[in-house]
Amino acid sequence: MKIFYSLEVFFPHISGVTITTDRLAKHFIQKKNKNQVWIITSSENGKFQIINNKGSYNIIKIKSYRNPIKKKLKVSYFAPLKLRKILKDFKPDLIHIQDPLFISNILAIEAKKMDIPVIATQHSSLDFPLACLEMPDFFKKMTAKAMAAALSKFFNNYCRVLIVPSNYIKSEAVKWGVNIPIEVVSNGIDLDLYVKKPIPLSFIEEYHLEDFVSKPIVFYCGRLDKDKNLNVLIKAIPSVVKETDANFLFLGTGEKEEEIKEKIKVYSCQDKVRFIGKILPSNEKISYFYHLSSVFVMPSAIEGQSLVTMEAMASGLPIVAADSGALPELVKDGENGYLVDPFNPESFSQAIIKILKDKKLSEIMGQKSRSMILKHNYQETYALLEKVYEKAIN
Repeated sequence: MKIFYSLEVFFPHISGVTITTDRLAKHFIQKKNKNQVWIITSSENGKFQIINNKGSYNIIKIKSYRNPIKKKLKVSYFAPLKLRKILKDFKPDLIHIQDPLFISNILAIEAKKMDIPVIATQHSSLDFPLACLEMPDFFKKMTAKAMAAALSKFFNNYCRVLIVPSNYIKSEAVKWGVNIPIEVVSNGIDLDLYVKKPIPLSFIEEYHLEDFVSKPIVFYCGRLDKDKNLNVLIKAIPSVVKETDANFLFLGTGEKEEEIKEKIKVYSCQDKVRFIGKILPSNEKISYFYHLSSVFVMPSAIEGQSLVTMEAMASGLPIVAADSGALPELVKDGENGYLVDPFNPESFSQAIIKILKDKKLSEIMGQKSRSMILKHNYQETYALLEKVYEKAIN
C-alpha cells in the first residue's frame, strides 16, 4: 500500500499533529515491510526538496512562503502544479490528510480527479485556529461560521471518511454539517514507553534538577502558546507554593514563553519554577520527566484529545485538567484526577493542593489513570485505522 500523509507544518515544529503523523508514518512503514509511506509538507526553508529515508518514511517538502498568523511557520499557498505532478509520478493508493490547509486541500482536489481515495483527520475544534487570531468575539463568531461551512464542504466533497480522535470533535464536525462517515479513532499511545523505570543520575544532573527532585513536582508538557490557556495555571502557582513545598516544571517552548517567565517573576515564584525547553518526542528522556512528577496539569480548554495527557496517564499520574473540550473523555472527576473550571485559577490550585496533600489519594488516582489509558494502546487504534484504510481503498 502506498500512503501519502499531508500536513502544512511538520518537524522540527512540535505539536500533537506533527507527533501523531510521525508515529503513524513509522508504524505503517514498518508493518510487514509491505507499505511505502510519504509525508508531504511545506518546506521550513522555503525550498522544494525530496528526502528519501532508507528504512523509514520519505518526506516531500513543498516550496513555502511567509505565514501572516504564525511568523515562524511557513506555509505553501501556491502548489497545484507541483502537487499534480507528484500524484502522477508517485500514484499513491491512499491520501490521509492531517489538516485541511493549503497542501492537503490541493491534494484532495487533484486526487478526486484521479480517483485516488482520500480520508482526513480533524484533530481540533475551530476554537484552536480562532485562538490564534486577535479579533473581537463578534468577528470570531462570524469567522467560525464561515470556517465551519468551508470545512464541511471540503470534507463532504473530497473525502470518503473523516477520522476524529474524540467524541467531542465528532460532535463538532456534525454541527459543521459533515455528512460523510465519521470514525472515532484515538491517536493512540505506546504504553510500554511510559512504564516506570530507574531514572539515571546523569539525567538529573543534565537538567540541573538536583534541588527539584526532593520536592513534589507539578508538571506541564506542551507548547507555551496562547491556546494552551497557561495564564490561568500561572496565576494558580502562588497559592500552591504557599500551601505546599511543590515545584513546577514546564517542558516545551512557544510564543508565550518569555511572557510567562515575566509573569512568574511578578509573583516572585521563579525559584519554584523550571523551564526545560524543547525535547524531541522520540527522546526517551521525556518519560523521565513524567516519572519525576507528582501531578500533571492540562489547562487548555480546547483540546481535541491531548497526547501529553495520555502520556501522563500512562505514566501513572493523577491529572488536573480543564473541564472542557475532549479532556473529560480522559479524566474522570474524582477518579483519576479532577476536572476544573478552565478559567478559574483557584479551582486549579485547590485541586493540585488536594492531590499533593493526600499521598494515598494520589496513588489511587495514578493507578486509575494507568488502567483507564489501556484502551488507547496504539496497536489497537492503528489496527482500527488500517481497516478504515482498506475499506476506503476497496
